[in-house]
Amino acid sequence: MYKENLFFKIFMNSSKMIIMLILLMSTIFTFSNNSWMINWMLMEINLFSFIPLLANKNSFSSESLMKYFFIQTICSLMLFMFIIFMWNKMMNNQFSINMMNLCLLMKLGSAPLHYWFIQIIESLSWMNLFLISTWQKIIPMIMLTYNFNMNLIMMSIYLNSLIGAIGGINQTSLRKILGYSSINHISWMLASILINDMILISYLMIYMFMMSYICMMFFNWNINFINQFSFMNNIKLNSMFMVMIFFSLGGLPPFLGFLPKWLTINFLIMNNFIMTNLFMIMCSLIVLYFYLMTIMQFLLFNNFKNKWFLKFNNNKLNFMKFNLLLITSMSLPIMMFLYLY
Repeated sequence: MYKENLFFKIFMNSSKMIIMLILLMSTIFTFSNNSWMINWMLMEINLFSFIPLLANKNSFSSESLMKYFFIQTICSLMLFMFIIFMWNKMMNNQFSINMMNLCLLMKLGSAPLHYWFIQIIESLSWMNLFLISTWQKIIPMIMLTYNFNMNLIMMSIYLNSLIGAIGGINQTSLRKILGYSSINHISWMLASILINDMILISYLMIYMFMMSYICMMFFNWNINFINQFSFMNNIKLNSMFMVMIFFSLGGLPPFLGFLPKWLTINFLIMNNFIMTNLFMIMCSLIVLYFYLMTIMQFLLFNNFKNKWFLKFNNNKLNFMKFNLLLITSMSLPIMMFLYLY
């Protein structure tokens, strides 16, 4: 019996590793071509490798899985249809491009087509929340760079900035806070599409780094809501790292999260998108506000001062965490280097 259980665990782990490998490779291959059809197929492979990771015995999770599958399938079918129409010139080319852009924006969970995204994240594990907020956005973002309608992207930038900022206010669910933050970050990614593809890639990589640490942190602490901070008195919290990573995710200088925003702001000014720039900055300040409220709740619920200095007085700083501290505060010297050279 023990051998059978051991074989089952090994089989499940190996299956999960294969699924993760397919998920990884299907996204990486997207960078090596610029064909709509090939990338559509890679996106579908990516989707069907992600679905098993969402599967759970929880009925609420199953409902979210069905919503996600339904939305993604409908968008994929519509995208495929308009790719065929564009190739065969069966419709006005600009109309086909507009509809393809809308399908990709809906796949991203971009405002105002974001309601499905906010509904399903509440039942996701922290790992799946990380994947759906970061990795699953890469292929649609790359495909948007091929051909886009400027007016549609500009409208989406404004809506994502506004809804991502306002929606996160007064939220108590940490998943919803990160979800609305993700919507706000989509506006910056879309703005970088207008300027330079390399800025988009840089933004995605830095955002993935920050989200991975936050999701890993909440997973280890097993918390889902702000009020659960009050039950964490017996856990050794890495208070300083949490505060720094939240500031970084909010784009506060001189932390690393400010670097891609600074690059985007700089290029937007150079291309005369002044009002768009100001609007996005104002909305980002609102996002930073609800991050600050989350941090304040965390500090009030815990004996912050004792735990902060305990780490240093005992000389038990983990080397990896010290490196993370350095990385998250590297934005200012990198900006100075880019400015000078």
